[in-house]
Amino acid sequence: MEKKSQKLINIANKSYTETISDGFRLFFQTYGTLIIPLALFQIVLIVLNVFLLTDITWSIDSLGVTIAEIVDKFLEDIPITESELNVLTSYLFLTIFLLFLRNLIGAIIITFAMCSVSNYVFKKYMGEEISFMNSFRSAFNGKLFIVVLILGILLPLGFLLLFIPAIFIFGFFIFLVFTYNMEDAKNPITEARAIAKGGFWKIIGVFLINFIFILIISYFYNSLISIILNTNSTSFRIKLSIWNSPAGRNYGMLILYEIITSTIDIIFAPLFICLLTTLFSSLKAKKILKTQYYQEYYPKNDIYEEQIQISDGESTFSEVKLGDKFYCPFCGALITTPKKFCSKCGERLSFIQE
Repeated sequence: MEKKSQKLINIANKSYTETISDGFRLFFQTYGTLIIPLALFQIVLIVLNVFLLTDITWSIDSLGVTIAEIVDKFLEDIPITESELNVLTSYLFLTIFLLFLRNLIGAIIITFAMCSVSNYVFKKYMGEEISFMNSFRSAFNGKLFIVVLILGILLPLGFLLLFIPAIFIFGFFIFLVFTYNMEDAKNPITEARAIAKGGFWKIIGVFLINFIFILIISYFYNSLISIILNTNSTSFRIKLSIWNSPAGRNYGMLILYEIITSTIDIIFAPLFICLLTTLFSSLKAKKILKTQYYQEYYPKNDIYEEQIQISDGESTFSEVKLGDKFYCPFCGALITTPKKFCSKCGERLSFIQE
């Protein structure tokens, strides 16, 4: 028990930079175990997108309209005929609809993927013994529906409303991928929100770090693929158009092409859940220690009380003022003024005052 408490203290005292570094280390430590299931989920996502969305993609391409043309017409104030307006309206509607379906399918599959390994990664980081297969099987239970509803359905719906609702849903409830499968979480939604409280920008930061890291590597990789496959050539574009067309559709080549262009996403699929795990562990440890602090170290001694006698004629009573004094939850030393670190043991105390 003491060893576990010390582990919580160490995790709670890590800075944000240290937490992110731990996430990358966890990525390398668990990569061999996580890459197979997460890569399979990524491939399932690609297959679903190809089979379900190719017709819509072809319908958009057949309109012969590009975003650049639309922008040019509005910027140059060129009159638009009724037929052109109908084409533009169809193009914009289909494009938004396609984007929404991609986000919806992607969010659902990625939610399943993250939930399937979240408990395993968390317990590995906490130094607990756990079987991957047992953890994987236990991930698919009735509570998973709640996570899919919020992160897999409501999140992409939020993107339709100028992204703002989606950002808040992500920042407030992304930890559901952990809490839904934890025995000590009676209400997974409330628990996820409570742990995320005060860490909104840290969560967004983890997303951006993962996104930018993969984006940079993808840029160089796709540039190389573009040279090898000559994807910018007219002949390749014609070939891709034939694969998409109903007459010459080739699902196999479309899936292969998507897998090749998404290789970096597949390779680094475990990174985000690892980064999220270390941040979740840090915020959860702070919450546990803060709770223990209020339960065990919250002022109970007369040293915290300033008795003020107030008379109402017949009786007197005491008003208690607690001030800023508190005990260090790590060594028990009395802290008389707010400090970031304990003057006796040196442990970080900022999380108590957050």
